[in-house]
Amino acid sequence: MALKLLEGEEIIKVLRPHPLAFMRYITLCIYFMVVGAVFYAMWDRLATLIDLPFVGLPAVLIVWWGLLLLGPLIVGLLHITFWPLLCSAGLGALGTLVVLGLGYHPTFLGALTIFGGVLGLFLNEIYRRGHTYYITNQRLIMVRDFTSREEYYIGYEELTGLYVRKGLIGHVFDFGTITPITTSGVGTGIKASGAIVGGGVRRFGLGVGVMGAKAKTVPGGESHIELFGVPRPEEVRDLIEKLRAEWRQVPYLKRIATATEEMLRMAEQKKR
Repeated sequence: MALKLLEGEEIIKVLRPHPLAFMRYITLCIYFMVVGAVFYAMWDRLATLIDLPFVGLPAVLIVWWGLLLLGPLIVGLLHITFWPLLCSAGLGALGTLVVLGLGYHPTFLGALTIFGGVLGLFLNEIYRRGHTYYITNQRLIMVRDFTSREEYYIGYEELTGLYVRKGLIGHVFDFGTITPITTSGVGTGIKASGAIVGGGVRRFGLGVGVMGAKAKTVPGGESHIELFGVPRPEEVRDLIEKLRAEWRQVPYLKRIATATEEMLRMAEQKKR
């Protein structure tokens, strides 16, 4: 789908996330490949440890499911996303169906896990390439085109600031995320933590509870409403600030041009 530009709008720079920007998904895929390889290589020893009648295969499936869900569960909790866990559950259901329903040897589970990791790396690259960020002379345009297409536009008149963050890997390979902060609050989120303490007397049906929580607004957002993992983020920030400053001058330049045209018109009328 072609990008629609405004009248007089020019694209200054086009960006995509760095190949290592979605490192959490890359790490998860490598985790699957390692688990699958170890499971496949250690099958003989695992089979000797778990060889009870009618218990061996279910026990193997339980161990495999536990390893399969452990990594996605950690990633999901740290990054507040359910997709890795959902995909892992689908992979687990497929493996269970093939082994129990079709009678495949349990070593198939190791090969399937390796395949899931390789497929995940491929899908992660498609997902990364689906992100495109356009910096124009009038606004920022952020596009995510994966299973669906999402576009987000921020005019320079709406910008109140830019927040740049770089992780450990970003410091090494020089990439980071630029979050545009707007007047409407887009580009910020809520980070909260809390604790609950309670107790009661069962005999009388009485209870006492105390709850405390702390929340603060922090910059951040989804990958299609910020410039996620772009190379050389400081240079990109400086470019946006320069274009933003130039855009602020446009209304004044228009007024000056209008006033100049009016003065020329009046001068022409006096000559006549």
